[in-house]
Formats: sequence, structure tokens, C-alpha cells
Amino acid sequence: MPTFIANDYLVKDGKVVSPGHEIEISEEQAVKLEDKVKASPIPSPTTKREDGNDASK
Repeated sequence: MPTFIANDYLVKDGKVVSPGHEIEISEEQAVKLEDKVKASPIPSPTTKREDGNDASK
């Protein structure tokens, strides 16, 4: 799942995510949250790059 940075207080899986912290949500959820999240500049270690390789390697 893509990683985003919270711009506002959010709740995920019953836990509060403070502004400035990373949160893994789907692209669809990010669109619905609008300006409450922004794309993370660093890809999540579990995210695959466009070439198909793991970003963590």
C-alpha cells in the first residue's frame, strides 16, 4: 500500500496518526481524504518500484 504523510489528525485501525507522520492507505482513500494527506517523498519499503523491484533493495 502507498505511504502518505498525514496533514491532520487521522485514525487508522483504532490508532491516532498525528500530523507529519506516515500512514499507509490506498490511493482511493487518499483521494477521499483530499488535503488531509500528502504523498510521501520516500517510497514505502513494501512498495514496488515501476521496474518491479522492491524499493527496499
